[in-house]
Amino acid sequence: MPRLSLMVRACALVALALFLNAIPAPAANLASFHSFSIAAQPLGGALLQFSLATGIDVLVDDRIVQDHQSPGVQGQWRSDQALEQLLEGTGLQWHLNGNNLITLTPHRAAGMELSVTPLTELQEPQGIPLPVGLRPTEREQVVLAPVTVRGTREDDATFRAPASVNIITQRDIERFRGTSVGDIFQGTPGVLIGENRNSGGLDVNIRGMQGQGRVPVLIDGARQETTVYRGYAGVSSRSYVDPDLIGGIRIDKGPVMSAEGTGATGGTVSMRTIEAGDIIKPGKEWSIRLRGSLMGNNSGSVPAAGTPAGYHLGAIGDDGVYRIDCARPDICEQQHLTGRSYALPDSFAPAEGMDRPDLFSPKSHAGSIALARRFDWGSLLAAYAERSQGNYYAGKHGPAPYMDLSDQRKLSFYTEVRPKREGASRFRAEERIVNSNYASESLLLKGQFHLPADQSLELSYLRYDSTYGELMPSQLMWFGTVRQTNSSTVLAETYNARYRWQPAELDWADILVSLWQTDTRSQNIFYYLEGDFSNNSATEMGSASAERYQRRGADLSNTIHFWSYGQPVVAYGISLQHEDLSPTRISKGGQMGDDFSRDGLREELSAFTAVQWYMHPNVILDAGMRYTRFSTEDRKAVEVSNTSSLCVDSSGDGTCDPVYYESSSSGTTPIVSLTWEPRADIQLYARYAEAMRMPSLFETTQGFSVNPNMDTELKPEHAKNREVGLNVMREGMLTTNDTFRLKLAYFRNYTKDYLTRTSVNFWEESSTNSMEFFRMRNIDSASFHGVELNMDYDLGWLFTELAGTKYTHIEMCHHGSLRRYDCTDYGISNSYINNMIPPQWHASAILGVRLLSRKLELGTRGTFMGQRTMAEFHDDTSNGFTQPIPWHEYTLWDLFVSYQPNDWLTLDFNIDNLTDEYYLDALSLGLVPAPGRTARLSMTLHF
Repeated sequence: MPRLSLMVRACALVALALFLNAIPAPAANLASFHSFSIAAQPLGGALLQFSLATGIDVLVDDRIVQDHQSPGVQGQWRSDQALEQLLEGTGLQWHLNGNNLITLTPHRAAGMELSVTPLTELQEPQGIPLPVGLRPTEREQVVLAPVTVRGTREDDATFRAPASVNIITQRDIERFRGTSVGDIFQGTPGVLIGENRNSGGLDVNIRGMQGQGRVPVLIDGARQETTVYRGYAGVSSRSYVDPDLIGGIRIDKGPVMSAEGTGATGGTVSMRTIEAGDIIKPGKEWSIRLRGSLMGNNSGSVPAAGTPAGYHLGAIGDDGVYRIDCARPDICEQQHLTGRSYALPDSFAPAEGMDRPDLFSPKSHAGSIALARRFDWGSLLAAYAERSQGNYYAGKHGPAPYMDLSDQRKLSFYTEVRPKREGASRFRAEERIVNSNYASESLLLKGQFHLPADQSLELSYLRYDSTYGELMPSQLMWFGTVRQTNSSTVLAETYNARYRWQPAELDWADILVSLWQTDTRSQNIFYYLEGDFSNNSATEMGSASAERYQRRGADLSNTIHFWSYGQPVVAYGISLQHEDLSPTRISKGGQMGDDFSRDGLREELSAFTAVQWYMHPNVILDAGMRYTRFSTEDRKAVEVSNTSSLCVDSSGDGTCDPVYYESSSSGTTPIVSLTWEPRADIQLYARYAEAMRMPSLFETTQGFSVNPNMDTELKPEHAKNREVGLNVMREGMLTTNDTFRLKLAYFRNYTKDYLTRTSVNFWEESSTNSMEFFRMRNIDSASFHGVELNMDYDLGWLFTELAGTKYTHIEMCHHGSLRRYDCTDYGISNSYINNMIPPQWHASAILGVRLLSRKLELGTRGTFMGQRTMAEFHDDTSNGFTQPIPWHEYTLWDLFVSYQPNDWLTLDFNIDNLTDEYYLDALSLGLVPAPGRTARLSMTLHF
């Protein structure tokens, strides 16, 4: 039945493609007006910028343009007028052929005839393949192939890739900056950010896959992810970067066949930091970019440590009974067993934190400066970014908490009251959210060097230094009064060296070597309280771990181009990674013990090979294979009991020798896809991809609350993903100058042996570790099936975007103790996956207009989020600590305005959460409400 369902969806996509195929292709529109800023430069580069600006393809012979210089064009012009200016003085003329392509030819001299070979007739003579490595000069003696200069928007990769891909451009980041770093991903279908309101880090969820390397966040190819303990409620994987230093983001959903994609069962997030080309303006040798932002709905300054917030009904063990209408005052003033008074207080929440500022009273700021210069031998860039945000305030409208005093019982001398808090969280509407403060400083240095013989080298250094508040989920859900703590800290340094050799005369060499290192030092403050909770005399008693996480990696790949039938392209490569995790010191507040921190080593090797082959001019086959091997070593000994089967007493002193957990495994996985392009603007694809994620360093070492199972070897996760999709890129869909983009995909993702935390089964051996409450193990499987849509329509003055994901099947399966059902759609008792499950649907829509010759852009974005899937009967997770966070369905509206009066000034104004909704983010690990209505003003100067 599932196979039939997949076949039905595939047939539906084929039918839609055939219908679209019957629509005539639009003609190139040369009469439409566009804004051009093309500097004087070599003609080839000018034509590429023309194509990017207009979307019109230009077909040229490289020999014709290589010696010509274009004078450029500036301002608002019709496409044909702009092209005439670009060709002025070159002796070339343009023609529009029957295939809606512009071709260039020299002006004919008197009596001269020019013979042009049609593109469709260009082929190798008599079908004889050209040898690999044949020099271009020799190849030109055989056949001279024209070059198509095709202009596309940067985010058109979404609609060209035969797989699920999304692009977030630098302009998208500027437009939707948000309050937290993860807000830049808002509106991306199939992508959510876990625990978005903590730390300034990124924990990306792609189609239900999240954490432990399932979705590597690559910063210029380097992995930076660290795993942070989040109390009994779970863990968070974090990567750090300032949005002002991001040049663009590519999101690949599902396994990929590249050197950097090892273990990516969920997909990859590839971030490119800004480079000289992003800063230096056309025709200039150097440029500088200054950017500043002011943000409201914020306290600006951070409240003092110990400042309380939210409703609090008493400590653990408090029966929650209070008294009113006492016959004598002393009856109500009697002392409860927990030390508090029986008298019903006037308020269960503190007076602090309800001083929300006006919408247009900015108290937080961000700023950055980037300077770049181009030289004959390459380019240099230096950039610095700073952010300072106090505590934000929650919204007003929605499931905000309130106290229900209706549970009353009339007794002889008083009335007994059992107050109950109703609502989504302990924090009140419009309350200042403690520990939501965040400050950071970032430095980026980058050099790009042109070396002899078609070689290049890029060196970069990225430093991220941040302090932030840490909201512990267990504190919010169970323990004591919620309070502002001392700030946690993180320092992440990323070093990168990338070498490329791409000789023009050798088809067998396109070699890329990347060496990288990340060094992350973090101290995460979590706390528990002692004292009298009822009168707010509790004090900060404990805090926790500081650790150092070092990663070193090397990636090597090469690409070979063949000129035989189908022009196959073969890529292959190898990836190496070494990880070292160690505790550094115990932070302020007392020692938690050796059982708390993790200490271990991990090594991983991966090799891949992939091929792309044109089976037919309209049919492309992509296939590849990856081999992965890993090993880990826990440097902390496990003390086992005398009754354990693991006990070895080599000294004969009656004490078992320490046992060190080690793990290793290997495996091979394939990827294959088939793409059919019935015409240039329609593409159908089918894809099958497997990936193995080897157990992470966190999963294979022991620490507080969870350890690997000593008598069971952890197996790698094995993802098997299927996807069929349709891409449409149409120019002139309804009018002569509009663009239409569509991507529709159906996916079935199944992960066997999913690794997560669970309860200890009754039949398993236990260690002597007093901090072990749970076990890390492979459960049977995790499955996510669904449909995903991306659609863009751009009329020039009007534009709209629509995106969304609908899950048709979500299932986690595990056989263990205290489980009524092996498979559920909401989670497993004590499992980390409980708060990684996406809602059954989420979507976004953008509607905007461009006015004043496109200098002014304004619009609105809607975000629509389904509610958390919860158990309808027998909630298995209620028996454990990690219960699903029940966020509600919510709708957000954001307003954006951008004004660019000239080429050196841009003003951006945003109001996020326009209707001031009170809501919990999807995938929130704790009961933390998101920011309410927030205004932000940004200015960019670019000289």
